[in-house]
Order: sequence, then structure tokens, then C-alpha cells
Amino acid sequence: MAGRKPGDPGWDDGSGPVFRFDDDEAKPDIPPLPSLEIANWWLRARRLRDTLFAPGLFADPAWDILLDLYASEARGESVQISSLAFAARVPHSTAIRWARIMTSKGLILREKDPHDARRVHVRLSPLAREVLAEFFGKLCAQGQVPAPVLAKPP
Repeated sequence: MAGRKPGDPGWDDGSGPVFRFDDDEAKPDIPPLPSLEIANWWLRARRLRDTLFAPGLFADPAWDILLDLYASEARGESVQISSLAFAARVPHSTAIRWARIMTSKGLILREKDPHDARRVHVRLSPLAREVLAEFFGKLCAQGQVPAPVLAKPP
């Protein structure tokens, strides 16, 4: 994250980043286990919160989308843009609107399915992956990791 400057993807100058999709683009490394475990824990906690409180009381679709893409990427799963609504537990139109916003901010990348032009896949941008890794790293360094993540299996 350090070293970003105007013109870099994710720099919020209003112009929006421009991305190229190359077939030979390197696949991202799988996130370290604590990061993936934290993301999964957070997703489970948010879903539990939604079952205990009134549905729709809390909403943070952008964060839910980022966490879901992070976890899906770590599992090697491809995510279709149409499934973002389920991940964020919001209406389809809301998920698409947030995907558009997050794309313009350089956080997610959209790619057409090479085998089916009707489908669009989304994934984290290198910027988002870097910021999430830094976020999870700082949580770990500050001792803010949820206890279930730190628990060692017997």
C-alpha cells in the first residue's frame, strides 16, 4: 500500500483506473492462513448477526463483497458478478451498483467469461488484495485476531 501516488490504480482522483486483462496474468498467491481464517470468521459473524437481529438492519455491502472475494480467491473459486448479491445479502441491483463503485475505485476487476459472453466474473484487484493483507496483518500484529482463529486444533 505504501508508495501509491496519483495515477496509480486505486488512487481516488475521480478519473478511475484503467485495467488490461492479459491471459498470462499471474494468479494471486493464496493468502496466509490467518488472513483467510479472519475473513471467514468475519463472514460467519456477520451472517450470525443477521440471524439474531432483524434482517436488513445492518448493511455494509462493499465490505461483504471484499471479504467474499478474498475468501473465494483463496479457495481458488471464480465468482460471477451475479452472485455478489447473495454474498452481500442485498438486492441484485444494490450489488451491481456496489460492484460498479468498487470497480471505479480500483478494488475489483471485472472479466468476461471467455466461454460464455453472458457471464461476467469479478475478482479482487492487486490493490484490494494488498490493502486487505495489510489490514489482516495489522489485526494480527495488534492482537485483534478473534480467539477461534488463534485456537489450535487438538
